[in-house]
Amino acid sequence: MLKEQCSEETSRIADELEYALEKRQLSLHYQPQFEFPSGNIRGFEALLRWHHPELGSISPLRFIPIAEETGLIDSIGMWVMHQACEKIRQIQKSHLPNSIISVNISAIQLNNPFFFENVMNVLHQTSIAPQYLELELTESTNIACINNGTDTLRALALQGIKIALDDFGVENNSLLQLQKLPLSTIKIDRSFVINMMHDSRCKIITEWVITLARKLGLIVIAEGVESFEQLHQLRQWECEYIQGYLLSRPLSEQELLLLAKSYL
Repeated sequence: MLKEQCSEETSRIADELEYALEKRQLSLHYQPQFEFPSGNIRGFEALLRWHHPELGSISPLRFIPIAEETGLIDSIGMWVMHQACEKIRQIQKSHLPNSIISVNISAIQLNNPFFFENVMNVLHQTSIAPQYLELELTESTNIACINNGTDTLRALALQGIKIALDDFGVENNSLLQLQKLPLSTIKIDRSFVINMMHDSRCKIITEWVITLARKLGLIVIAEGVESFEQLHQLRQWECEYIQGYLLSRPLSEQELLLLAKSYL
């Protein structure tokens, strides 16, 4: 019975998702990334939200896999990118001229033969310079799918677009990804940061990733920073950038503008 209910819910979500964009149920929140220890803003990660009038807030962990299965991820993903670039253009013009926008992409999007062209069109339409867009790949994404899109990633990187590997360290192919992908940024998975103060292995891994990134000339961002104790430890290791609830939760568009104004 429970399995049937889950199947019915999944089917409903798939049906409703097709019209979520049209009905303006999807929105973006923006989580700031702070330079450390100056406190300056590096940029923002765009996070997709879906608030359904009957089902309430639906987690991306729930609806993104459905979007991938149904093929809706291409249209949703490009909408996210366009909205995020429009917003960062607004922020750059009035408040933070060098801020970056980070957008998560699916391996399915990456394997679309028109993905490169679509990304460049978004940059042209929104008047954003390539160096201010960062595309985030989740490390747990199927490595075969990523490998098929490596040439596209290289072409985008040659245009100046930043390529980031999210959730670094959670998969056993971490080092392989460093070797194969044209990365500019790695993001330490929040599970290591959250647990590093009471788990010696997490502490060692976190320090090692920061050191490795520095030697490879990569930007490193620590995700999931939630305490001053963690912040102090990351400062000792000279971690460049910080993201987490201690400094800021994801912000609505209105909250984002208020934060940006505070840096004038």
